[in-house]
Amino acid sequence: MPSPFSRNFRARLERIRTSAGTRGAAPEGPEAALPEPPSPPGWTPGGYQVLRRTVTLPFDLPAPPPGERAGPGDLSLLIPGLAALEGEAAGPPEKDPPPPLPLWPRLAGRLLFFDLETTGLSGGAGTVAFLAALGRFGGPAGGAGASLEITQFLLLDYPGEADFLEGILAFLREPASPGPPILVTYNGKTFDYPLLKTRCLMNGLPLPLLPQADLLHPARRLWKRVLPDCSQATIEREVLGLDRAGDIPGALAPEIWFAFLRAGGKFDGPRGRELLNIAGHNIRDIAGLAALFRVFLEIAAAPLEAVRRFNCDGENLALCYRTALRRGEVPAAGMEGNPQDGPGGRETAALRLLEAAAAVYPRSCLRLGFEYLRRGRLEEGRAALRRAAGPLPGGPGDASWRVPPGLVPRALALRALALDAVKRLGRRDLALALVERALALEGEAPPGQAGGALPRGLREDLEKRRRRLAGGEERSGGGKEGGGGGGEAAEEGQTGEGGGAGKEGAAVKRPFGPPVGPPLGP
Repeated sequence: MPSPFSRNFRARLERIRTSAGTRGAAPEGPEAALPEPPSPPGWTPGGYQVLRRTVTLPFDLPAPPPGERAGPGDLSLLIPGLAALEGEAAGPPEKDPPPPLPLWPRLAGRLLFFDLETTGLSGGAGTVAFLAALGRFGGPAGGAGASLEITQFLLLDYPGEADFLEGILAFLREPASPGPPILVTYNGKTFDYPLLKTRCLMNGLPLPLLPQADLLHPARRLWKRVLPDCSQATIEREVLGLDRAGDIPGALAPEIWFAFLRAGGKFDGPRGRELLNIAGHNIRDIAGLAALFRVFLEIAAAPLEAVRRFNCDGENLALCYRTALRRGEVPAAGMEGNPQDGPGGRETAALRLLEAAAAVYPRSCLRLGFEYLRRGRLEEGRAALRRAAGPLPGGPGDASWRVPPGLVPRALALRALALDAVKRLGRRDLALALVERALALEGEAPPGQAGGALPRGLREDLEKRRRRLAGGEERSGGGKEGGGGGGEAAEEGQTGEGGGAGKEGAAVKRPFGPPVGPPLGP
């Protein structure tokens, strides 16, 4: 059977030569007399060798809680791609600016969910996109009649690529209130958008520069340690509860499109039906992407409930808000705390989030101990540090951690307890025992286990303290409960929150941004 690439080759070349400025017009030559192949149900011609259709799905959008600020500042903590939107302003700053508009419809009308199906995953110049889906919200946010409108473009053969791309670009150029469209993708910044840019460049078409929100990296922060992997299918199944039973895997898309071309580009056979099933898979990708964005919106609106509702990584979520609160970057709803907490309600709510994470994550337990000591809750701080340090002589046994405690958090907890013993309790003998216990942790790691050695800086610090304590040189800063308040700040500044040696960050690696200054809370 002759290949579709060689059939009517001269006519194809002639059409390409004469198509400048007349894309979409009927070709001249021997093919002009041929009837147009019938389109499958629901699809209409969208250019030469291009089909188009629009599918509308019901989609519930959460309304912003009354009296709460649910603006992009919330989502930008979870989705860094939205951070630039915080600086958008309609005019010069006002003396008494009005309260920020709620997220919906301020942002909902600008979101454009985008996904491509391609002939390969390499992303090189030889990879072509043959199916594109673009979805946007319709109807009122948080009210009856909300929907997700998805428009698809399907390329039937290589010569129609220019029309295929122009159909996509027409969507991207459409103005969206109150700003340009925001592309929402899953790994789109790495794959889909660069591929689209390459194909537009090769066809001489300008691609507008648009803000992007890639949900892959935020999803990894919240579910990498919870789920087997962070593929969109796994997120949909385990977090969103979506059922993809009977769906064709996206990995088969290239093979199915090539088989469709080899079969002559007809939809009345099995190859055509398989290609339409890939189009259905593409619709599900957009619907799942919109549902995942809604989950991020709900997490931002009520982070204290997110760990239970969405089975996300409580530690990374707690540290995300804790860091942002210290920088003064949280205008978020759901972080106000209880009314009886007073002006520090948001800080108290963030502390509760950290307490929930400390129940199952050793690094959060370590940070919680630091936080308690800063706030003067000494007994609670010591208890958290003892738990983070693991079993001590006469102390409680190890808890069941979701993530096994590493040597660095345990050594830091013992170091903080030793510092507290000198500064507040005047117990140099106890401090020496704690420092020696921290140094002995290296011998407890199984042979060949990664991270079996303490970072060099931390080990040298502990050895220096042991020599001072053994020689009576360690200075006591307090001797009384409540004295030596700067001890934890110095300890955390040296090896905890901003350190940089060893796998765990020479002490505790912070997943969101550089070290911060003032302590959380009063």
